[in-house]
Amino acid sequence: MRPDPEPCWESPAAGNSGLRRGDRTAFIQLLWLSLLIGIASLPHWHGVQRWVLMVLAGTVAWRLAASWWHWPLPGRLVRGSLTLAGTFAVVFFYRRISGLDAGSALLILMLALKLLETRSARDRSIVILIAWFVLFASFLREQSVAAIPALLAGVVVGTLALLQSTRAHAILPATSAAALAGRLLGQAVPLALILFLLFPRLPGPFWALPSGPGSGQTGLTDQLNPGDISLLAQSDEVAFRVRFFGPEPDPAQLYWRGPVLERFDGRRWRTQPDSLRARLAQADAVSAIDQAAAPGFDYEITLEPHRVRWLLPLEVPVSWEVPDSTLTSTLELLSARPVDRRVAWRGQSIAATSFADRELPAKLNREVPGNNPQALALTARLRGRSSSDADYLARILAMFGTEEFYYTLEPPVLGSRPLDEFLFGTRAGFCEHYASAFAALARMAGIPARVVAGYQGGERNPLGDYWIVRQSDAHAWTEVWLDGRWIRYDPTGAVAPERIQLGLEAALPESVGGQLPLIGSTAWFERMTLSWDAMNAAWDRWVLAFGPDQQSALLATLGLVAPSVRDIALICAASFGIALLALTLFGLRRHRVSRDPVEEAWQRLCRTLGGAFRPRAPAEGPAEYARAAAEARPDLAAPISSLTAQYLRLRYEGAASAAEARRFSRLVRELRVPRVRAPG
Repeated sequence: MRPDPEPCWESPAAGNSGLRRGDRTAFIQLLWLSLLIGIASLPHWHGVQRWVLMVLAGTVAWRLAASWWHWPLPGRLVRGSLTLAGTFAVVFFYRRISGLDAGSALLILMLALKLLETRSARDRSIVILIAWFVLFASFLREQSVAAIPALLAGVVVGTLALLQSTRAHAILPATSAAALAGRLLGQAVPLALILFLLFPRLPGPFWALPSGPGSGQTGLTDQLNPGDISLLAQSDEVAFRVRFFGPEPDPAQLYWRGPVLERFDGRRWRTQPDSLRARLAQADAVSAIDQAAAPGFDYEITLEPHRVRWLLPLEVPVSWEVPDSTLTSTLELLSARPVDRRVAWRGQSIAATSFADRELPAKLNREVPGNNPQALALTARLRGRSSSDADYLARILAMFGTEEFYYTLEPPVLGSRPLDEFLFGTRAGFCEHYASAFAALARMAGIPARVVAGYQGGERNPLGDYWIVRQSDAHAWTEVWLDGRWIRYDPTGAVAPERIQLGLEAALPESVGGQLPLIGSTAWFERMTLSWDAMNAAWDRWVLAFGPDQQSALLATLGLVAPSVRDIALICAASFGIALLALTLFGLRRHRVSRDPVEEAWQRLCRTLGGAFRPRAPAEGPAEYARAAAEARPDLAAPISSLTAQYLRLRYEGAASAAEARRFSRLVRELRVPRVRAPG
């Protein structure tokens, strides 16, 4: 087929406005491109700066107006200048040109500029290809089930735009285009499934990008200030999901261990540097726990990205299947790198409230904050009435439980003497306030103590048989050194025991609980929320988390144990070939069952020309054969070219109507091809 001619509307026409009859197809093709560009760019609404989307919208609007009113398109100099300006603008506003946000912005700008030079079917195809890249880039940003509708809409509209935008004549009717796109996508589904299951997998998700230094961070950090966890508790974001294999712990046993905070300056608790934390082997972790006194649990935890290294095991971990991970002497399970993508791992834990430690607590576990005279006086009074360290700690818990202390998400701001002001002034705080005060009072009495941050509790989803732990379950508790063991004390349980047994909602006043996300909701809304989360969990487990281990397990069920990358590649290629062969045979069978009158008429024409000229070669295309026949028989050039053009239009530009097929067959039958006598 000949390339598309330059449309006449690319040049200015004085005194001419409105869409002419010959330009209707080109304008509708631009509308398809505009629809695809809008769908592909919409998922980036919250990821790129607004000026990028405004430039895109303005460019699309101008291009449609130029097509309608026959304005001239920008020349090379203008387009080159705009390209440089867009690149410099991205560097100026993003301070970089790589990365997810900056790269998406640059890709969207290049898509807008490419739209300014759409003069042919090839240009339109390139615009569609760039739009698909923009669409798939959004999957780097959001990979939940909520992203699937936008992705599917983009694929469908992109296929329709490709079908319509590459046509030289009238566009396809809506029903014909939808049917053809449906057949193409339906044939692609089994091939995509084979590639997903059998294409050799690389460690880690294919669609992950490292987060830049400016990325937002949610969850726990290596330090704790008053009010940090109360801010987390107001978020309903999922921190991780847990699936138990066998017995499940009670809600009061669900302590998920995160950072252990041992350095205290009177206001802020911080972790030790890595160089000061010894590493433990699995055998050391097992020997530190009295397993006979506490039940054990087997579980799989799926962590959402939180940009820090803590893997948050159930307290206390005894075994873990996490590559490049370390268990420290404080029983913190750490990844070698920050968790910047979704991670699933399996482990076993003992629900123990204490564990032994062969090393004495470091000096920093005894540091006493100064400038709190009232707290020191309280320590002296309680210490004088106590018969032992354990009795002293019990008196502190009794004080929290019997006196007027309050559990609140909105604690008052503390001044220069935070401990005295909390214990003798505000008396209102969240878990970090009580854990910090308990540890400080223990240290003032000479008892080593530290604060542990993590999560406590969770919400069981019966629809998916797993637990959901949200940021609102963030919690802090205290560990105290008694008789050669670190023993867990949770002073929040003395102030608000409902928080430990029933969760945050039960511990807060009804007026506050109703204002928090997912708290105080109706039963119908709660069921809908759990159903949606179960769908997301299944998507995460079976699609996003499908990696080398899952692929090897799948092949093992088929009898191929421990396959190499070469074996997997051969199986993938063989399966792909079998699927292509099956689709081909199905297409041939369908072609034989349903007769195509246009194709039959074309074959009749080829036989006629074969008798007068020469038979068509098997690899010779219709246009090529028609040109050769016209050159050999100039007397038949006009009818041969006309019939070939009709065949190409009816055969490759959508399904021909019955009337068009009958007319083409009649014209072929009426063609008279006189034979040329050989000379002599």
